[in-house]
Amino acid sequence: MKKSKNTPVNRRSFLTGAVTGAAALVTKPAITAAVPQQAPARAEVAEEGRPGSDFMVDVFKSLGFEYLFAMPGGSFGGIHESIINYGNNQKPEFITCMHEESSVAMANGYAKIEGKPVLVCVHGTVGLQHATMAIYDAWCDRVPIYVVGGNTLDAARRGGEIGWVHSVQDTCAIVRDITKWDDNPVSLTHFAESAVRAYKIAMTPPLGPVAPVADTELQNDRVPNGANLRVPKLSKRIRSSSRAAPCNRPRV
Repeated sequence: MKKSKNTPVNRRSFLTGAVTGAAALVTKPAITAAVPQQAPARAEVAEEGRPGSDFMVDVFKSLGFEYLFAMPGGSFGGIHESIINYGNNQKPEFITCMHEESSVAMANGYAKIEGKPVLVCVHGTVGLQHATMAIYDAWCDRVPIYVVGGNTLDAARRGGEIGWVHSVQDTCAIVRDITKWDDNPVSLTHFAESAVRAYKIAMTPPLGPVAPVADTELQNDRVPNGANLRVPKLSKRIRSSSRAAPCNRPRV
């Protein structure tokens, strides 16, 4: 995990204010009072060290993703912030979409042209439901779609009503029948191994969608001091096959 030249202090403070302000507009008065209580903890994390999502971006860069198609969502806000401020918005470059279904549809077209997957992020329960039809299309087309779903598994970290209704115990249950593989990592080491494995599975014929989950706790909590994090290497065979001929719908 490379060292940042910039001080991480207050890197996430603007996100906390934005999330708190939005919650105040849409939640009930009784719930709204509970949401700002999350702000001091997040600000403290930003001051103490780099967030785990920086390491996640390192993992994505190692897989050669050129773009990230997504409609911005709070459950992967850590990844979004790290791509912009830590990854300099390069490989992957964040491409803002207006809907999750169109995000996956764009990834479908990209994979058919380039012969390799591109990154897609979807927000919690609602984002993945919106993306489901496009994921089904990719499954039928045998196209390698790499969908990362945001979620807050720990109920104690969900905050107010919005966090609860947008989180779930089994994120990928709704798409398990139309994806080749999914996983819900519980540590950064686990995430790195699952992310690389997901890429390999997506690119192993018959090609198809995969759906690893990025928990908000892993994204937002700081990397522990002395953590021995490493990114598993993607085999040369998989890398070379990523430049194979474009994916085409199988003829019947």
